[in-house]
Amino acid sequence: MREGQPLSTRQEMILSALCREYIVTGRPVASSALSRAKGLSWSSATIRNELVSLEEAGLVCQPHQSAGRIPSALGIELYIRSLPLAAPSPALRRAVDCSLPEGVATADGMRAATRVLSDLVGCVAVAFVGEARRGVLRRIELVAMQGPHALVVLTLDDGCSWVEPVLLDSRLLEGSDSVALARLEERLRALCLDKTLVEARAHLNHLLAAQEARLDRWLAESLRIGLWLCAAASFEPLWLQVAGQRMLASQAASGGVEVLSQILGLLEDYHQLAELLCQLLPAPGAQVRLGSELALALGRDGAALHNMSLVGCRLAPSIEGGRTGAVALLGSDRMDYEAVIPLVEYAAQRLAARTS
Repeated sequence: MREGQPLSTRQEMILSALCREYIVTGRPVASSALSRAKGLSWSSATIRNELVSLEEAGLVCQPHQSAGRIPSALGIELYIRSLPLAAPSPALRRAVDCSLPEGVATADGMRAATRVLSDLVGCVAVAFVGEARRGVLRRIELVAMQGPHALVVLTLDDGCSWVEPVLLDSRLLEGSDSVALARLEERLRALCLDKTLVEARAHLNHLLAAQEARLDRWLAESLRIGLWLCAAASFEPLWLQVAGQRMLASQAASGGVEVLSQILGLLEDYHQLAELLCQLLPAPGAQVRLGSELALALGRDGAALHNMSLVGCRLAPSIEGGRTGAVALLGSDRMDYEAVIPLVEYAAQRLAARTS
């Protein structure tokens, strides 16, 4: 069976049963276990043959020769698309409703809602609402700190200012720090000033795709910093709440301390986290992002995040005034997607209604 070929009904049933068993146990699933699964009436030998076909299609894999199979990211995605999603139970809806009551301040309500979602699902919960800054960039300044660290000071024409530390490419700081910073400042001003954040980002992305950025390290670094500051300064005010970070330790353990540290650091950088959620969840409606997509967004090796999953939902576009937001759950790829997806979507709907 080739990758991309449609599955037979039997293969769909076997893949679904394998994914359900993997989500429950977290272990490779043997053909003998599948032969006893509800709804499957085929022998172990028949199931083994079908598993070989599913493996050739890239939907399952075998950790080692004597082990059972586990679903690949592609297999889990196919399984998720086949789920018969229903509305959350009345009890879950009531829990979300109580955490987002009418008349409560946005930050307070979101704090309660993220704690409720984190406790219900057993993973990290994130919710944010922000309004897009619309001003034109009038001033950009780099202020030297220790080593390759600097402060970026950005001012818009409406008087709004934004200050954030940035880590510079140390290879460009071999000479005088003041000379290097002045050179980067000059590039950033030429690239970004007299544009809105949206216009600047579009311009920088266009240049990033061009050949010059691959040949000019100074231009490449200017584009990197410019895109970062356009993203980080995009929202104001930004209400963001995170709950359940302690649950991440066991779920991300296989990725190592470095990966766990990076994810926890991201959860502390609210602007970057909001921008990442907007990137991963570009449109309203619940969406699932698995290991490789998370790794790409974080700039990490896909293997390190292979067992992670994000289920999120952007707030509906009915929110006026350039406001945007999202609700997301980050945890193991063994989430109960059939229950989690409708719960996240319902929470996003309620948050949108409370903050519109």
